[in-house]
Amino acid sequence: MKHFYQNISGMFTPEQKLCYKNQIRQAKENYHFVELGIWKGRSASFMAVEIINSGKKIKYDVIDTWLGTPSLGTKEYSRSPFVKNGTLYEHFLDNIKPVRHIINPIRMTTVEASKLYDNNSLDFVYIDASHDYDSVKEDIKHWLPKIRENGILAGDDMEWHLGDGVKRAVNELLPKHIQDRNTWLYRK
Repeated sequence: MKHFYQNISGMFTPEQKLCYKNQIRQAKENYHFVELGIWKGRSASFMAVEIINSGKKIKYDVIDTWLGTPSLGTKEYSRSPFVKNGTLYEHFLDNIKPVRHIINPIRMTTVEASKLYDNNSLDFVYIDASHDYDSVKEDIKHWLPKIRENGILAGDDMEWHLGDGVKRAVNELLPKHIQDRNTWLYRK
């Protein structure tokens, strides 16, 4: 299947793309992936196409409230007409139509959603929800136990222009992570 993520607005770095490709390449049948913070579905559509093209059976859950991110203040996210008129979720679903059968959206906070999973049950979790220090710290604390041995917890925005919350939380809780520019990765 041909990629169409470029037609969906949002952030998606080359490092994140490489991280996703590597996870798919290394994945075995029946792996379970989770992505936190989806916005309009740009990265989710990329991952779904990669899963399809791999021919592997990989379960892929995406978690977001689809209410926007209040901590971004006056940035695009809070000014988005989809947030203002409450249709961000519907816009996301429309964006992922070609790969909807691969993506399982879960509409709740990342901390609430973590309770849906057993410890040691996930192979890959990508954290890209709220970017403030406390939120990232909570996501790491709640999602790390869900990762199987040798599984991956990863995320981006280590060099985020609105503050060092991601970097502080990752450095503090996962000092043995590896970093590729803006993306971080931790193997359990």
